[in-house]
Amino acid sequence: MRTEDDFFADLFRRLPAFPAAVVIPPGDDCAAITWGENRLLLLAVDQVVGDRHYVSRGDQATPPRLAGRKLLARNLSDIAAMGGTPTLCLLAGAFAKDRDEAWLREFYDGIIALAAEYGVSMVGGDFAATPHDDVASLTILGEVAADQVIRRSGARPGDQLFATGCFGDSFASQHHLLFTPRCAEGQWLAQRHLARAMMDVSDGLLRDAARICAASHVGLTLDLDAVPRRGRATLEQACGDGEDFELIFAVPPERVPSLTTGWPFADTPLTRLGEFTAAAGLWDPAGRPLAVAGWDHFAF
Repeated sequence: MRTEDDFFADLFRRLPAFPAAVVIPPGDDCAAITWGENRLLLLAVDQVVGDRHYVSRGDQATPPRLAGRKLLARNLSDIAAMGGTPTLCLLAGAFAKDRDEAWLREFYDGIIALAAEYGVSMVGGDFAATPHDDVASLTILGEVAADQVIRRSGARPGDQLFATGCFGDSFASQHHLLFTPRCAEGQWLAQRHLARAMMDVSDGLLRDAARICAASHVGLTLDLDAVPRRGRATLEQACGDGEDFELIFAVPPERVPSLTTGWPFADTPLTRLGEFTAAAGLWDPAGRPLAVAGWDHFAF
């Protein structure tokens, strides 16, 4: 069965050559272009869709402020995954025709409040009405030193896989609306050159770990017993639910002591989950293959 990743691999091969200024093309959490001496400009875009990323109607409807917050937070998480600092954003929102001004104001207020926390300025966008449910798309820009940017493709055999936070049960626990983007953690890792590869987990721990492996041409032995679970999440949920927005990253073995002894984020758990291998695929510690679970937009 064809997957979302298969589709985009084919698409990327058909794209024309990029200008020399594009130093990170499609396929990472952000694209990047040269931006002054030893600086990169990071660019990413993400969206929220009514009744896909939040409950848009009924007694259990998500407060619009939290839906707006989630939209920006998802994008901040992409900047975090590259070790960058977010700076600017643009919002293109298409909202159901019956959304009144109070609802819209609350949606935008959720973005504005989180943007203030992270020093992000909204500099433009577009507005439209849709005949169906809401679709809001936000483009974010950020900065990172060229010699600090962290991509998905740097993991090597022997590197250790670490993760921030916990996994699973994101929707029931409301974590998917209230999560804290790991920008400070990502910047700390980048500035100290502690991570060789990194991404944020949005489509499930196993699926996104497999994406690091594919980009880096390595495999991974994953210690399932070590996966930290959120609340009452089962192991299956922790590995495949998605919407966690935690960072997973590859650490050279000689840098592990510096990571674990120097980690300054007391409120952010840090867990070793496994080791990257020369043999392709995902494996448990006994050498049994792990099926890649997680969200795929071609299968919903």
